[in-house]
Amino acid sequence: MMNNLQEVLSTIVAGGSLTVEQTKEALDLIMSGEADPIQTGAMLAMIAQRHATVEEITGAVLAMRERVLPVEVPEGMTAIDTCGMGGTKSRFFNISTAAAIVTAGAGREHGLCVAKHGNRAITSRTGSSQVIEVLGVNLTVEPEVITQCLAEAGIGFCFAPAHHAAMRHAMPVRQALGFRTLLNLIGPLTNPAFVKRQLVGVPSVELLETIAEVLSNLGATHAMVVHSELPDGSKLGEMTAFAPTQVAELHNGMIKHHKVDPQMYGLSYAVPESIEVSSPDESAELIKGILAGDKGPARDIVLLNAAAALVIGGVAKDFAHGLDMATESVDRGVASDALAKLVQITSKATAHQ
Repeated sequence: MMNNLQEVLSTIVAGGSLTVEQTKEALDLIMSGEADPIQTGAMLAMIAQRHATVEEITGAVLAMRERVLPVEVPEGMTAIDTCGMGGTKSRFFNISTAAAIVTAGAGREHGLCVAKHGNRAITSRTGSSQVIEVLGVNLTVEPEVITQCLAEAGIGFCFAPAHHAAMRHAMPVRQALGFRTLLNLIGPLTNPAFVKRQLVGVPSVELLETIAEVLSNLGATHAMVVHSELPDGSKLGEMTAFAPTQVAELHNGMIKHHKVDPQMYGLSYAVPESIEVSSPDESAELIKGILAGDKGPARDIVLLNAAAALVIGGVAKDFAHGLDMATESVDRGVASDALAKLVQITSKATAHQ
């Protein structure tokens, strides 16, 4: 067991990469608060400069998972997450959060629930936890309440800071560095419900294969890692209705790359500006409109992401079927009901201390 990070720093300086075990031990030291902050910053900065390897990300996730405050999935249900990695400075509404609600509406009767993992905004205009609060959900609840939400609403929100207290030891260093590091990659892969099925958005095309391989190492059953490049050159870690989405799909241990083109499913390419927001309040209003039946690009992009989630969750046989299920979830009002139930349960709950 290492006592400091000198050994791993020497390995990185010499041009090497870390093994899964080396990275896990380094993160154990950091998350216990025992690592020297200068050494922590040096390690994170040097890995960021050359990009983290599959082994390094895997080891970091394993360390973080050992310290998570867990959420139990209701017996007989399968849990999925739609949490992305951010990092694209998104100016759009909270697509993955809206998709999670629609997925819950469609999936609950089939035994599928969404353990939505999220945090406050770092690079985007509105974080998932911020918009979910505006929608009326109480974030500060005990894990047992989240389990109840999964069972009765088909969706529960896992507020990252409440489940990953050990990350506080690295926060001063991360803030001082001011750029994305290995630690930005591992949060979405450390769902408190230990989901085996995920829709993960990544900020660059280079991360598609990397994160798919990490998920394979971690024992994921079915996952889609997605990335889109918009007509104006900006990037988005979501499935979009603006252009084809690049996908690295992990299923039964195999990784395949393909694209999802919205036009193949009868959806027209949208103009990105049509779904821009400037605040969590605006994002929440747009999501309410979608759940109320408003048509347009915002609805289309949510249905696309929900369709993918339903395929990953094993309740839709293919993407077209998933799109039909997601559409019905909105049009029948069951997606709206899922959100209402989530608000009701969490509003009555005692705050998590």
